[in-house]
Amino acid sequence: MKRIQAMFATLLGGAALLAAGAASALTLPGPLVDVKWLKDHQTQVQVVDVRDNLNSLTEKPRYETVGGKPVLEQVGGHLPDALSVNFWGLRTKRDIAGKDIDFQMLRADEFQARMRGVQLEPGKPIVVTPTGDDATSLQEAAFFVWMLQVYGVPPEQIAILNGGVRAWIMAGGEIDTDAIAPMGQSQWTAQPARAGMVASREQVQAAAKAKKPLFDTRPIAQYLGLERVPAIPKRGRIAGSVPLPSEWLYEQAEDGSWRFLSPEKYRAIFSLPGMVKPRSGIVFCNTGQYAAGAWFVLDRLLGLKGVGLFPGGFYEWAMLDLPVDER
Repeated sequence: MKRIQAMFATLLGGAALLAAGAASALTLPGPLVDVKWLKDHQTQVQVVDVRDNLNSLTEKPRYETVGGKPVLEQVGGHLPDALSVNFWGLRTKRDIAGKDIDFQMLRADEFQARMRGVQLEPGKPIVVTPTGDDATSLQEAAFFVWMLQVYGVPPEQIAILNGGVRAWIMAGGEIDTDAIAPMGQSQWTAQPARAGMVASREQVQAAAKAKKPLFDTRPIAQYLGLERVPAIPKRGRIAGSVPLPSEWLYEQAEDGSWRFLSPEKYRAIFSLPGMVKPRSGIVFCNTGQYAAGAWFVLDRLLGLKGVGLFPGGFYEWAMLDLPVDER
């Protein structure tokens, strides 16, 4: 009997090794995947849902009737077997120069603890699924991708489902509305932050002074000082920065889902007269979200290296009362 049990255990161990090997051998097709690819490979990847409203994970998709036909109004539910990341849990508050400054990047140990709680597995490819209801959801997914890469996950092991859960639903994909409740923790380990990916406030100041590329990725009205977000006491921009506004970076597909463009479309847009020419430098916004979307476009989709992101953004800059160009 013991011999049979040992043989059975050996077979199970061998099957586990084969499964692990198959997962590690899987090659993602690029920084973006579509619904068809994910349907074909869902069991070989970790699907990680990132959103800012966790209540919607257990809600059914909401439809409205237009012209006698049901039209998806808001995503509800998630892909089966998805892990869940709360976007708001990816930042924290810190004391900087005697002030409580919100929206600060997590340290490696803090990020590691959150990913272990999510039950992220080390070494297995990751497909991040935003809701796809708006461009903001794509930026949230990009911010998570950026953090994963900062803390050691190879870029070739991470992709975003373009169009997100909305595209999945519209293509007839199965949706689960059960609560995502991880049992236990994984052994995922964060590495020290990758050099060059995180730009400090001092590096932003040096770049502005040296007239090096510094891209403001907020909506153009905020860059021009015509609008400001309530949490930030100042209008305007960091002197020396140039606009790379979020309005240029996304499109809404026919199924209603918001998507990143193809590299060819980005190159065509940036080649138009009067457009900012994308190049390596530092991207920033208010609190890192818009900037992460721009980073994903420049680094992952256009292949530009040496793109750093200043996560504290204009919020940190203004809260510390650093000089702002309001002209």
